[in-house]
Amino acid sequence: MIRTYSRPHYAQARTWTRFANRLRRASCPAFHPYHMKEHALRTSLGLRTRGLVFPTRLQDCVPAGLARLAARAAGGDRYPELVARVVVTDPAEHAADEVHLFLEVADRTGTITEKHPLGKLPPEDALWVAPLIRLESDAYGTGPVLRYHVTGGEASAAGGGGEVHVAISRAHEAAKAWLDWADDRKAWAEAHAVAEESPYAYRASYRDTVAPGSSYGSLLYATDPYAETEE
Repeated sequence: MIRTYSRPHYAQARTWTRFANRLRRASCPAFHPYHMKEHALRTSLGLRTRGLVFPTRLQDCVPAGLARLAARAAGGDRYPELVARVVVTDPAEHAADEVHLFLEVADRTGTITEKHPLGKLPPEDALWVAPLIRLESDAYGTGPVLRYHVTGGEASAAGGGGEVHVAISRAHEAAKAWLDWADDRKAWAEAHAVAEESPYAYRASYRDTVAPGSSYGSLLYATDPYAETEE
């Protein structure tokens, strides 16, 4: 019998699958999370990781960012960590939103961090990552939950291969936060709805990450990730 406390991957996969299935029912019927979950389980157990990781590869890699990434790896950083931002390409088609990954480089003082673009996640991964990123940044203030580590491919990319392997971890924690948020929002909406036609009635949406009546969404979606600097 498998000891679940030594292999928490299965419980974590169930949590992520609950989130993915709800997302699919809400507004992404073309999203099929089963095979993605099974692939993550096989990869995680094969790598003997401590938790569930989702392997992916970056698309449309940026040569300048890859050169910096190769230099970081050459300096001894085995698994560089990246940061992610959502880029809205079509306001009318939420499922087309992209998730771009950046390598952060601090200046000599350590007070300012520059973000150098590396590439973007494949559409099938951006579909479920984007809602979790938005929840990280909303009024709940959960902070960064998902983590993105380069696991290989940057050396060949610097030589012209253009391939970067990335592992997305802590997806189950972000998924649990999203499920809790969705349940709270549904309860709030049901408590304030006087009829199905009420503007407060709950209707799940792909970009549904802000409480009704809040103006935070316009600020969040209008942000240009390439113009950001952190002090």
